[in-house]
Amino acid sequence: MLSILLPVYNCHCEALVTELQRQCVECGTEFEIIVADDGSSVASYIEHNLRIERLDGVRYITRKQNVGRSAIRNFLVSQSKGERILFIDGDLSLDNPSFISNYLQTKGDIVVGGITIGGSSDQWKGNLRYHYERQCETLNTVKSRQSHPYQHLATNILVHRSVLGEQPYNEDISRYGYEDVLLGKRFQQQQVAIKHIDNPVLFCNFEENTSYLAKTEESLRTLFAFRKELKGYSRLLDKAERIETLHLTPLFIIAYKILSSPIKNCLIGNKPSVFLFNAYKLLCYLYYTKNTI
Repeated sequence: MLSILLPVYNCHCEALVTELQRQCVECGTEFEIIVADDGSSVASYIEHNLRIERLDGVRYITRKQNVGRSAIRNFLVSQSKGERILFIDGDLSLDNPSFISNYLQTKGDIVVGGITIGGSSDQWKGNLRYHYERQCETLNTVKSRQSHPYQHLATNILVHRSVLGEQPYNEDISRYGYEDVLLGKRFQQQQVAIKHIDNPVLFCNFEENTSYLAKTEESLRTLFAFRKELKGYSRLLDKAERIETLHLTPLFIIAYKILSSPIKNCLIGNKPSVFLFNAYKLLCYLYYTKNTI
């Protein structure tokens, strides 16, 4: 059996689940699709997503309390029965008609399909995340992902239960970010081979700049809290450590105090800069290293 697991939070997932279910039926494979709403704060999303319950092979579970990205994924694993488990984030889309069949035809304990960035620069011209994801597209090619196989496990990954375990995600991570990176580190320590293929999901809905910046700041706090575990698995962390070795951190903290507000105003405005976004992340992280968070 193939178990497709989708965590959702304040998003519509009906179109994605409908297409996944259609492809599974078309392939004639035994399957289950389990969607878990992680305590969405907007009731209309839950009401809209309830429509997926009419689909054969689909379960929709609503949870009153938000438990976070790691815990909700572990909960989904506990609810599943399949030998092969496919994780997909519920806010994604699917324009790949061979998505399920491509996975079914690929052998391997861990298979990663990747992601494609949708939308146009005219539609999202003032959106920070859109421009950032577009700039990172070169990292999403099969060749690039396979060159660093354990560092690209987010959003679209098929894993055999025997290597996944019952609680694969670290629930000590209560804030946003890096749960997938720690999972990749565990697979590397276990020396489990990962195969990357060209079988993407589509990312085409981007949150507003203020929300994305808040999520980014939260992920930097996660990075700092788990800096020992993530050593060697984050380029930003590598840069911060080099700056610390050169005893330059105090200068960067001064720069943060002077520049953070004007940079942040630029990032949440109509013409965000990816260069400034990357600089802001580094400044924030170095500030966190010397201040209680």
